[in-house]
Amino acid sequence: MSEGRRSKPRLRPTRPIGLKSAEGPVKENPTLAKHEDGWFISAPLSNRLFQKSAIGKPIDGGIIVTEEEALFCHWHRHVPLPEGWVNDRLNEDPNFAHKSVAFDVVRNAGDKVVPVDGEWLRWPRESHPSRGKPTASIHWARTKDELNIETLFEWCMELKERELDGELAIVDEEMDVTMYRLEIIDPRGKLIPATRENHPLLGVEHLSRRFLRQDEKDWINGVKNQVTDLFGELNSRGLLLRPGFKYGCRWRVYSTPVDEDHAPFLMQMESDVPKNWEGVCLSVRLAEGVNKGWVVAIFKGVWHFLLFRRHLPGR
Repeated sequence: MSEGRRSKPRLRPTRPIGLKSAEGPVKENPTLAKHEDGWFISAPLSNRLFQKSAIGKPIDGGIIVTEEEALFCHWHRHVPLPEGWVNDRLNEDPNFAHKSVAFDVVRNAGDKVVPVDGEWLRWPRESHPSRGKPTASIHWARTKDELNIETLFEWCMELKERELDGELAIVDEEMDVTMYRLEIIDPRGKLIPATRENHPLLGVEHLSRRFLRQDEKDWINGVKNQVTDLFGELNSRGLLLRPGFKYGCRWRVYSTPVDEDHAPFLMQMESDVPKNWEGVCLSVRLAEGVNKGWVVAIFKGVWHFLLFRRHLPGR
């Protein structure tokens, strides 16, 4: 039996609580303090945190930070925490640790991620909220959280109007984070659309004849349902559909004849999508493992197409 690759496993951080004096500043930073609007960090440390790293909201004498910013500052900026602070946060919110780990990952990559009105906005590392616009909005979730495709679609439509990318940080039970970028796309192909009378690219040749799938037969025969409606929409865009069973989806979607190039997309209808993020991870990883994008088709009067792809923070 093969032992597989002998590369060393990736070291996963444990993020301990408590400052190491050997790594901290010569003069100990002031301890985080409770404030009616969050948590207070006083000057002069607050000035460096805001001006250099866009951490916190400036007020007289310092900055106000959120809980996830406070823990980030403890891990990376040597800010002491009050006694029992972490236990208190965990008692108030069982998801506090997972949220803080997600924030640490998206911010520690180098870009400036700032909590604003319930969302995390991201600025490139060379920019700053005081002099530029954000480039992305980031949400986070746990792997077993329910996947609400309607909410994600509405979020992406809103972000499109705001000219922002949509990014998701999914935290697993090992406190490891997988990032995704969501995008509404407009898939188009180079094929001449099939008609009900002339459809030479539909079906597969076997036994000296051509066999049609049920969805192809239904479309040719004018059957009206969501599957045939989407089939017709994709066909009108110059795209060709093939079964996606081998890839855990409804269709492989080609923009050229099958023998000319690989399918750029694997497609699911909204009714077929996984119920939680574990299923999304499996689908996206499989799709990207064969150099394809995983797309969900969503009907809102017209068809929309939502692309999920892996994203590495800082790249």
